Amino acid sequence: NNSNGRGKNNGAPPPPPTQPHLSTMGDRPTGPLGIDPLHFSIALFAILILFVLYLLLPKGLRVHHCHAYPQRHQWSARPRRDRRSVSNPRQGGGQGGSTIGGSIGTNMTGSTFNQNHRQLGAQGVGGSYNNPRRGGGAGPYHGGNEESVVFDQGGGGGKMRPQQQQLPQQQLLDLQQNDEIVISAAMQQLRDPGVLIVAHGSRGKPKTVRLQLTETAVTWRTETRKKSSAGLAKDPKMGKLHSVPLSHIMYVDVGKQTTALRRVENAAVSEALCFSLLTKEGSLDLEANSPRERDALVSCFSLVLDEVHAQNWRDIYRGPSSEMPSSFDDMDDTGVGGQSHSAGPSNL
Repeated sequence: NNSNGRGKNNGAPPPPPTQPHLSTMGDRPTGPLGIDPLHFSIALFAILILFVLYLLLPKGLRVHHCHAYPQRHQWSARPRRDRRSVSNPRQGGGQGGSTIGGSIGTNMTGSTFNQNHRQLGAQGVGGSYNNPRRGGGAGPYHGGNEESVVFDQGGGGGKMRPQQQQLPQQQLLDLQQNDEIVISAAMQQLRDPGVLIVAHGSRGKPKTVRLQLTETAVTWRTETRKKSSAGLAKDPKMGKLHSVPLSHIMYVDVGKQTTALRRVENAAVSEALCFSLLTKEGSLDLEANSPRERDALVSCFSLVLDEVHAQNWRDIYRGPSSEMPSSFDDMDDTGVGGQSHSAGPSNL
């Protein structure tokens, strides 16, 4: 028997004890679920790249083809508290509206036109001045015997009404209506009997002139009022009548843009009171009595130019207005008391 056993083993040592078998993919060990960690990492990285590419797609493709941005919450599914907050806003919103109304009211004052009129051309002059009322009726101005329009800060009638609590919408409507009334009154005053305004020239002292708007032209003449020894006002002394056709007025410039208004002697004159009518022959450089009067007069002349010119006069390119001569330079040489008309402002 021993010889037979030695013959079977041939003198070789016995085999080692068996160990538990580990499943392998090639030479790499796998996880507990038989997943290769390397393949799992590659798959996650590929999914991440696809997600990044999805985010880079245009929004329209994601909405139409991938059904992105679904409506997740219906109105009925919202909390009741959120529905109350949306349907019944707080009172702070009303205060915000009144603030906006106040800012619009501020824009209607003289600060509206302090910038160059060229920059305001695309938006129109004066915002709510685009469609003024043409009707008559009482407005914030004196009768025909007075010298100029009275533009109060309230923009309404002659007397100030006690302030009432109004909704923001009503305040906006009141502001627009009041400004339309002011412009309508200024237009009536321009047509008859005219507006007393200060005219500036490139030389000499400023003069008070009566500026009047007719159907075809703008006329002006100097007007001097003196008092008698008894303190009573005498009849005004009228100067020679000058005119310029409306078709010759090219532009309405706001502020001190011309040489006549930029003189050293006019340094104390506020820019909020000045505007110029630029014509083919020169410029009419004027100084109003108040910023609100200046704004109303600019709006009146802008509306007139909209009707006279076929194309948009605000888009007309022109040279610097400071190089244009003033049309009031020769008023001293024409004398007073004449009634002749001038064909152009440069020939005064």
